[in-house]
Amino acid sequence: MAENKELKASTESKRQKKADRRDAKAARKEANKAEDKKSRPNNILLAVMIFGVLIIMFAFAGGYNYFSKPATIEKYMADNGIDEMYKELPVSEHTTMKMRTEKNTIKIWILADEDATEEELAQYQGEEGIETLKNMGSYFLTSTKPETRALSGTVKVKAKKGDESINYVEMSYSEAKKFVKDAQKKAEEEAEKAETESDTDADADADAAETETETEGE
Repeated sequence: MAENKELKASTESKRQKKADRRDAKAARKEANKAEDKKSRPNNILLAVMIFGVLIIMFAFAGGYNYFSKPATIEKYMADNGIDEMYKELPVSEHTTMKMRTEKNTIKIWILADEDATEEELAQYQGEEGIETLKNMGSYFLTSTKPETRALSGTVKVKAKKGDESINYVEMSYSEAKKFVKDAQKKAEEEAEKAETESDTDADADADAAETETETEGE
């Protein structure tokens, strides 16, 4: 009887020790996990760090490109020789174009001399003349302002015959962009319309030729 009690006590003692070792092992494992979690960033933090570095790199490249541009349209024109190119440019036999830039304002003059014909002057007069001047001004402003650090820009275009003013337009950069966009849309619509009319005329000619052939056959 005493032997059975001793055996039972020994077995219980072994089980308890085994359980204690298991609990101690589990505790060490949890402690190691906690330590690893503290010493290593989690996946979200790691992703933020990686993408943060990429964003900084791209921002730096974009900022470098931006700050490497001339500060004003005037500086851009001078650096690229555009101001000299259009300092006095013949447009027709009796018409000259002059351009000058002051900071972010482009000033253009179309100067016709006293011998200019009515045909030469007509393209700068009235509503048609306004469209001509807008087309000219918007081209120069929208093609130069984006190449600079300028926050805004203006173009002023005046047509003159001698000392007499013929027409005048002034446009901001946003107005010039809208004018270019509308002009492109109008040109596309007209091209599409012309193509449709051409196809219609071709079909009509083909039908007429077919009818003529049938008539001759009779």
